[in-house]
Amino acid sequence: MRILLVQPECQSSLIGFRLAAMPEPLALEMVAASAGDHDLRILDMRVEDDLIGALEQFKPDIVVVTALTTEVYAAQDVMRAAKKFSSEIFTVIGGIHASLLPEDFYLPCVDVIAAGEAELNFPQLIDAIEKHKPLKDIPDLIWADNDGHFVRNAEGPMKLDMDALPMPRRDLIEHNRQEYFWLFSKPDIAMATGRGCPFRCNFCSVWQFYKGLTRQMSAKRVVDEIKTVDLQHITFMDDNFLMNYKRETAIAEMIVAEGIQKSYSMECRTDSVVRHPDLVKKWADIGLSSVLLGLEAVSDEGLKGINKGTDMRTNDEAVRIMHDNGVIVWGAFITDPQWETDDFQRLRDYVDRMKITQTQFTVLTPLPGTELYRQRKDELLTDDYTCFDALHAVTPTKLPREEFYKLYAGLYRQTSLTPYYDLVRAGKMTVEDCKRGNEMLEIMSQWELYLDQDPILGNRQKRQAVPANPAP
Repeated sequence: MRILLVQPECQSSLIGFRLAAMPEPLALEMVAASAGDHDLRILDMRVEDDLIGALEQFKPDIVVVTALTTEVYAAQDVMRAAKKFSSEIFTVIGGIHASLLPEDFYLPCVDVIAAGEAELNFPQLIDAIEKHKPLKDIPDLIWADNDGHFVRNAEGPMKLDMDALPMPRRDLIEHNRQEYFWLFSKPDIAMATGRGCPFRCNFCSVWQFYKGLTRQMSAKRVVDEIKTVDLQHITFMDDNFLMNYKRETAIAEMIVAEGIQKSYSMECRTDSVVRHPDLVKKWADIGLSSVLLGLEAVSDEGLKGINKGTDMRTNDEAVRIMHDNGVIVWGAFITDPQWETDDFQRLRDYVDRMKITQTQFTVLTPLPGTELYRQRKDELLTDDYTCFDALHAVTPTKLPREEFYKLYAGLYRQTSLTPYYDLVRAGKMTVEDCKRGNEMLEIMSQWELYLDQDPILGNRQKRQAVPANPAP
């Protein structure tokens, strides 16, 4: 069978985190790897926007789409276009949003909603479609019956052996490889060696999607995948790569034993860093270049408010450990719509004092499916999912909204170039990296760019996901 897997495009303005990173469509590469012996294509519409051309050239039997919250409408458009091209195409939607809020895809253009991890049910689904078998016994599927009503199957056991996963089908996106990057590493390979998170941050949907479970590949499986990579830089996409001291130590030691010479980036929590500074040094010695640290707040009260489970002393110490080991800190912070002017200044002062050169500032957003969403749903100013990009306030602001965006965008305004010069002298960045970073900051600091997509001040036409027939 011919299966087209689609990463939809949702970028609607110049601003966005794609300025800092655009990983390859790893989830689709993993789905493709689980599909078996079929003719497969991946269309990444962030890079290639000719869906109709792909449908005409490939003539797929099945179109599979993934979607985060901001991509819901784009994913719906892809499936509508596929059905319009040929009503015989079987359409499947999956991913975090579809799993947590499947009713947003109870639409005539959707045949199946695949909830949960695709490796657990996608092979069975493909087999059933190919052999015209009933779908009712495949766990975690929601499917449209002959009357267009959606039927929810029973949940299946979440028993997935991470070591048994096939290698991602990276060959399907090699023609776009030069487009994928992480900070200043381009091209970049994305690698996921674990799933889930044991922590319960109220703004996060990851632990909700995995139902509180965590799984990791063995050290050997991780290194085996590293050895398949030809590029110099690898980014580990795990939500907290340094969670398992024994495993991450074994990975580092095996990399040394194998003589692998690469550079790495990763995401991790500050408490993991502070518990094992020796592990950070091991990874710095073998090529760890940058870490996305979830610092989130600049006060213990702020950290408690999002149920982060850390404190400021831990955050400060984690930043110091990274600096001592020559690792670039990409600091992730959350701003609150209820902030006043002084709160923005405190965050700016903290970033300067801690010499955090790379920053990511988000707006506290009750993403659908999260605990925060359930707590603050009544405060939402919009149902338009494209506003839920963590760059816009979807709840009321304490300050006038324009003033809020001026202060928010001002966080990206560069006040000193000294830390960058230090990184260049240390060989951690190039002059070209600095120029590209400055261009990104210049764009993100233009507060007017945030207004068009604001749920109150925005001028563009809003969209709303309207379900068709509810599932019983």
